[in-house]
Amino acid sequence: MAPLTNVYAPRMPERNNTMNRTGSIVATILATALTAFLPAAPALSDPWEEAGLLLEKAAAARDAGNLPEVVSIYRKAAQLLEQGKPHDDPVSLILRAELQRDLARAMVDAGTGDPCVPLAQGQRLLQQAGGADSLSYGTKVQEEIGHGADQLSPEQQRQRCASTAPPVDPGQADSALVGHYYLSGVMETGSELRLKADGRFDWYISYGSVDQMAEGRWGASGGAVMLVADQPAADAPLFRADERFEWNEDAERRMRELAEDKAVEAAAALCPWNVAVAMSPPVLLPEDRPPASAADIASAHKALAQAEMARDTASRAAAVAVGSASIDAAESEHAANAIDTWHNAKQAMENAYRVAGMEAPDIGAPVMPPACTHRRVDHGVAIPQSEWQPSVAVIVGDPARELRLSRVGVVFIYSDGHRETAQTSRGGWAFAPARTGATVSQLVLSFPEPVNRSQTLSIPPIAHGVQTVIADTRQIEAPPFTQMRLDVRDGDLFPQDMPRGRYSRN
Repeated sequence: MAPLTNVYAPRMPERNNTMNRTGSIVATILATALTAFLPAAPALSDPWEEAGLLLEKAAAARDAGNLPEVVSIYRKAAQLLEQGKPHDDPVSLILRAELQRDLARAMVDAGTGDPCVPLAQGQRLLQQAGGADSLSYGTKVQEEIGHGADQLSPEQQRQRCASTAPPVDPGQADSALVGHYYLSGVMETGSELRLKADGRFDWYISYGSVDQMAEGRWGASGGAVMLVADQPAADAPLFRADERFEWNEDAERRMRELAEDKAVEAAAALCPWNVAVAMSPPVLLPEDRPPASAADIASAHKALAQAEMARDTASRAAAVAVGSASIDAAESEHAANAIDTWHNAKQAMENAYRVAGMEAPDIGAPVMPPACTHRRVDHGVAIPQSEWQPSVAVIVGDPARELRLSRVGVVFIYSDGHRETAQTSRGGWAFAPARTGATVSQLVLSFPEPVNRSQTLSIPPIAHGVQTVIADTRQIEAPPFTQMRLDVRDGDLFPQDMPRGRYSRN
């Protein structure tokens, strides 16, 4: 596996969990938001209306703090939708999967039952939704299926739900089918499938704003290809320590760039006004205009004095705003208004000088306090080793997917008990200062919501240098399918759950 320092890629795609933990399915069922853009979806029948009423009761029970009653009501609603002939269109299946997810969350909150059971049922419903000719319902449904999977998978990982499905044998790989395939026939969807000679496959699909991937085993028999996706192991470590490097110029440069970014952000927060000169259109003067009069020249000089006065007033207002012991909103607004006044006065001066036929003088900009200014450093210049400030750095990424991961929390634990908290930035880097007489011997790494998983790594003591950490992102993103069957016709592959799709080798 390639070391992380040889891998460069944008940060891992992130998705916000927009569903809250207080019965979001209620509004979803009652409003039936999905059907607003799915005219082909069937109307929800009375059981759905009854389920909506039940879930309103669940919300009331949660507000009253009766969490066991919330679980009981969710179970009744789920059973109600399973009775008779439940809808098997993608919209209804997605809603039922969301209900199973909310049931699992209610179980966790109440401390009763096994949340892994409804989570597994939710995954099965989403897989069924993806195979129910979902592409004919448009990319919105595909996005909702992807969003649902992105929420269920972290919940399963968080609850340490182990897969109970028996392993599936896809059969023997057929050398005649080995190759790189590309999807056609499906609008606004891109997908690739690579069947390898060793019986492994890689699969990728992109539709709308959703990107999904899977890898696993494949085989061929009976005129069809079977893909069996690898499932993340619930007990596998999410992070593991990899290679270590001495402090070098690249680490020094990265640390300085991060410090510079923080300084720029701090200056912008302290001084939220803009002193840059705005370009304004000049006054258009006719070519045959008469020579400037004495009044025009006097007006120009008067405008100059007003612009200089506005400049000095803006300088004093900025100094007062920044010089306060704490940020004062009124003083900050006063400084912003003063700088706007200077912009307008400078523009008026330039126009007055143009009318007078004279070149406008350069009066400069308002003087900003040092805390408001930060000059960017030329990072193309070599950094002498004598100027390095060796520290402790961590790089977090997933080389298998060529990803560097941002927004990963890192706690550096020193041998003297001290702790430094950081978060990986672009490129997967996080830094902590070196401490005299102490080394970093442990790292606590954590993914943010909605994954919300953490792990403590013990590492060989490091006083300064770069420790790389590999994150197995497959642990937090389950594949979108367990099995996929494709019919083989004339050398092309036709997914059974994608009626108009065709994978062909180019």
